[in-house]
Amino acid sequence: MALLILLSFGTLIVGFGAFGAIGVITPMSRDLALTPVGAGWIISAYALAYAIGSPLGSSLTGRMDRRSVLVTGMGLIAAGALLTAVAGNAAVLYAGRVVLACGAGLYTPAAAGVAMMSVPPEQRGRALAAIYAGLTVSQVIGIPTASAVGYSIGWPWIFIAIALAALAMAAALIIRVPKTIHVAPASLGDLGRAMTEPRLAIAVLVTVTVMGAAWIPYTFLAPIIEAKTGSDPRIVATLLIIYGIGSVAGNALGGYLVDRIGAGRTLLISASGPLPCMAALTFLDWGPVGGAVILFLWAMMGWTIGVSQQARLVALAPERLQVLLSLNAACIYVGAAFGSSLAGFAKSVGGIPAIGVAAVGLGLVGLAHVLLSLRLGVRRDTY
Repeated sequence: MALLILLSFGTLIVGFGAFGAIGVITPMSRDLALTPVGAGWIISAYALAYAIGSPLGSSLTGRMDRRSVLVTGMGLIAAGALLTAVAGNAAVLYAGRVVLACGAGLYTPAAAGVAMMSVPPEQRGRALAAIYAGLTVSQVIGIPTASAVGYSIGWPWIFIAIALAALAMAAALIIRVPKTIHVAPASLGDLGRAMTEPRLAIAVLVTVTVMGAAWIPYTFLAPIIEAKTGSDPRIVATLLIIYGIGSVAGNALGGYLVDRIGAGRTLLISASGPLPCMAALTFLDWGPVGGAVILFLWAMMGWTIGVSQQARLVALAPERLQVLLSLNAACIYVGAAFGSSLAGFAKSVGGIPAIGVAAVGLGLVGLAHVLLSLRLGVRRDTY
């Protein structure tokens, strides 16, 4: 349990590095004279680097012991955060974000692999939930904390703090993570085979369709809340916090359900449960209380996918654990980019109702995708 808590603190640092910049985009853009497009690249550079770097990095380090990979990941996070903190122009800023993302892309799948291999099979769902609790908690507290710090003492201090935390975490990992934990080695060949073997490729791409559907309304969540409840910033902030609490609850629920009913059945809940919630969010009129219920249920149902999808991928091909987990992590960002693009198009065409149509439509595609993947799976989900 102590090891899982330590690894979870590592994903909390990863989450702050990923999401903290969202809370200080305005002062970063002002200080570095970034255009709106340039400001968008603060997030896009990270997402693209993670999507490409995570599977490649996991393959290239596949034969290293996991402790070394975890420490290397944290070292890159520290270097990227420091580079971001001292950035005096856009090029250095983007370079810092790329290095930070590559470190996160190494650390996160390695931490998930260590967590799963350090507990009995019947506890692996909850072990994954413990690791990813750090990411979900960072979404709840990362953006407002970064915003408060950035606007009070300056945004570079956020990244200095992330760098110091990553260095402390690297030292703790050296002390606490055993070198003897065995995780199946990975190579570039394993990456190629995982991407070209139909049952594995289709299974991994479930993340793109299901997460992409969720990102359609999530991209404009604050404007949707404002349109339904008015422009009171206190209501908007409260409902966003409730969504964050629901995501933390969903992560824990996903771990429990995987251990109780299996990854495949939990994945079906992840794909089908959010559909009525997204429809209610965008098609119905609701006030603060109704919105709180809808947002909590949507987040709780949707965030069960993190644990269930990863547990199922490992059950399909445990010998390719590291490659599949890194590909899944990359697909999260691909899904986010795809969903956000669809959201912008839908909103420009028909406003909030069109966002709902796009979300539910892609969500149904995601559900069909899950059913197809489960049908093609040749091994039974065992955890």
